[in-house]
Amino acid sequence: MESNSLFFILKSIVNGDISSFSDLKSHLVSSKVTITKDELDILFNTIKKVHWGAFAEINHEDFPDLWKELVIPDPQYPTMYGDLKKSMVISNIFIALLDIHGYTVFCQKTRKNITSLQRLDKFVEANIKETTKKEGILAIRERGDEILLIGTNALSILNATFKVVDLFSKPMKVNDDVKKPSEETFLPAFSVSGGIAGGYTFSPMIIGKNGDLQGFIINFAARLQSRANTIAPKSTKIVIDQIVYHKLISSIPQNKNNEILKKIKFLYHGEIKFKGGKLKVYEIYSKDEEKYKDLIAGHIKKLNESIKNNEWQSNVLPILCDIGMLVAENMPRIEKEITIVYDDKLEKITVSNDYISTSFLHIKYAFKNSKDFHSFIRRFRMTIDMINKIDSFDPLIKEYCNAIYEVYLNVFLEYNKILTSVVHDKPSNFLTIDEMETFLTYESIKGKYESIIKKLNSSPEFADKRNIIWLRAFNNIENSINFSIYSGKK
Repeated sequence: MESNSLFFILKSIVNGDISSFSDLKSHLVSSKVTITKDELDILFNTIKKVHWGAFAEINHEDFPDLWKELVIPDPQYPTMYGDLKKSMVISNIFIALLDIHGYTVFCQKTRKNITSLQRLDKFVEANIKETTKKEGILAIRERGDEILLIGTNALSILNATFKVVDLFSKPMKVNDDVKKPSEETFLPAFSVSGGIAGGYTFSPMIIGKNGDLQGFIINFAARLQSRANTIAPKSTKIVIDQIVYHKLISSIPQNKNNEILKKIKFLYHGEIKFKGGKLKVYEIYSKDEEKYKDLIAGHIKKLNESIKNNEWQSNVLPILCDIGMLVAENMPRIEKEITIVYDDKLEKITVSNDYISTSFLHIKYAFKNSKDFHSFIRRFRMTIDMINKIDSFDPLIKEYCNAIYEVYLNVFLEYNKILTSVVHDKPSNFLTIDEMETFLTYESIKGKYESIIKKLNSSPEFADKRNIIWLRAFNNIENSINFSIYSGKK
């Protein structure tokens, strides 16, 4: 090909007149230009670099599965040339979105040291991409602290994800030629939060005009990554959705390369609301200090079943309390002095594992046995305030406690209205003559009134009547109960 013709075609590729291999072939045929293979390679690689964006690195040799899924192969040379698909619904495309914790802080600390920033960029660009390529996974550098992994297999994505996590988990030595005698070639260890999504048969993945990735799958991965960051803001955590979970579990008998699945376990979080939708979420865990999650996994599934079946009057609260006790008794030992509000007074208490466990036991007893709903709701609120101030208490159980408390608080407010109304209507059924006089004039002697209400809520002789009122209260608001756990920004 003459140099002028080659230059014209290259210019057409850059300005977008030729943006695909099909366009290139049409131009070559219509202009009757003779071209060598080397020239064709140059032109095709230019198309990839200009119009394929992050997917420019895909080739059949290094990424055969991705080539098959993302590229429309040329009929004559199917393993050498082709067009990048722009919109697709492919059930075996999986994405992991990884966020590097501490990257921004590192950049701020070293902003005057350009060499350190260059080393980190070099590590991410070279080491990460080379590592994931061995799994057939394409790594794409997103914004400074984000890495996108794309593959066609859930297990391969998982393997690549944890290899990236492992690379970041220890100080990294980066060899380069720009080191000055006084400079350190080690980068610090970083934690990683990640979300893995994919395998959808209903949501398109869209590759934009410039090769940028769009569509539900990337949004879902971003929501899951945000979820991981929410439950573990200072440590490494990977979160997946239900489809990825089932793909991984089903791959166990079929795939010998599943060593990673022997090292990790999954904790079901339930159906979590995000901005724009819901996802059934699983957390991956493997650390020794997380072994207590083995004990609560089954209980969390039962809790979700009870919530789904609207068992608020019977099973939801007792199961939640059992989970709270299990977490408290099996999590790493704690002893911390905190300040809480109890009975409208500030109190300093020393919180320990036993103290938390006992609090959940008292909540369960007040609700299930004594029917002391006043003590139940007070103790529930106090316990939530307490565990919210314990950083090491399981974040998922904190979320469940807070969300479930809101449901029971609404029932309790309705219960209080009915109780007051019932006592007003027939005070003689509940009160002595002295108490009746006090009750009916409670505005002037509020303190004594509160004492009477407390008696009504706690006295064993009225337990059955209180339970009937509680059931009425629940029935009154049953249709308005809306339970959900929300994660991320609204």
